[in-house]
Amino acid sequence: MAGPHFLKSQVVIPVTDIYDTLAWYERVLVFETRYVHGSGPDEVEDFANYAIMGRDTAEVHFIMDEGGPTWTRSGTGYLYLRILDVDTVYADVKSKGIAITRQLQHENWPARGFNLRDASSNEVHIEQPLELPASDPQSA
Repeated sequence: MAGPHFLKSQVVIPVTDIYDTLAWYERVLVFETRYVHGSGPDEVEDFANYAIMGRDTAEVHFIMDEGGPTWTRSGTGYLYLRILDVDTVYADVKSKGIAITRQLQHENWPARGFNLRDASSNEVHIEQPLELPASDPQSA
């Protein structure tokens, strides 16, 4: 089929503080910082207002809540992370004393997952499918 080829979609999560966000995702989910736009928290003219973090093939973008459109307001984001070995991640998060807002459970679809909130009160859902579809590259 000729025409455009979509490569991937990207989620952008609004946050109250870029550096608190980087620290939280690094500590809780062992994400690494891949990019920060701006000089730093103490720079009035060029403070950080955008960042990219990732782990393995997952990547999340964060935007500073600067009172703009509703989608950029902290606490309104929902991050869905599809992973392998949800039990290990769940145990790791709990061992760090992070509040779980929805305990690990079987979903109404073939998956198991749990929820927590990040440093900006955005909902984070972490889930493992019970069966990966044959077309999923991670099923190989």
